[in-house]
Amino acid sequence: MNTKKKYNLNFNYLIADFVSRLTVGSLRKLRFIRIAKTEMSIRLLRILYKQGVIRTFRIELDYVTVYFKFKNGQPIGKLSIVSRPGKRARWTLGFLSQRFNKACFSGFYIVSSQQGLVTSNHCLLTGHVGGEVLIKVEI
Repeated sequence: MNTKKKYNLNFNYLIADFVSRLTVGSLRKLRFIRIAKTEMSIRLLRILYKQGVIRTFRIELDYVTVYFKFKNGQPIGKLSIVSRPGKRARWTLGFLSQRFNKACFSGFYIVSSQQGLVTSNHCLLTGHVGGEVLIKVEI
C-alpha cells in the first residue's frame, strides 16, 4: 500500500497557494512545511533564499520542504500577493521606483519580466523595464 501523500495541483492560482502556505507556516512558527513541487514554486523559493527570507529548501520527489528563518521569534519576511488572476498588476520601471520612494518600503517585489522571475531591486539597479508584480515581500 502506497502511503505517500499526493498534492492536488488542480487549484486555480498556484502563487496564492504558495504564499498562503508560507504565511500560515511562518505565523504558526513551524520549523518547516511542504509545498507542491512545481517549476514556479522552485523559482520563487530560489529568490526567497537568495534574499534571506527563508533558511533553505530541499527538493524531494513530489514536494519541496521549506525551512523557515526566524529572528527574535518572529518570521523574517511577510509575503502578500500583488497580482491576481482577475486583476493583473503590471508596473513600469517608473511606477516601481515611485512605490519604493513613496512608502519608505523596506522589502522587495518579485516581478515576472522578460528575463524571468527577478526582484524589484534587480529591475531598478539594471534599468530593465518592469513587468507583472507577483509578490510583495516585507522585511
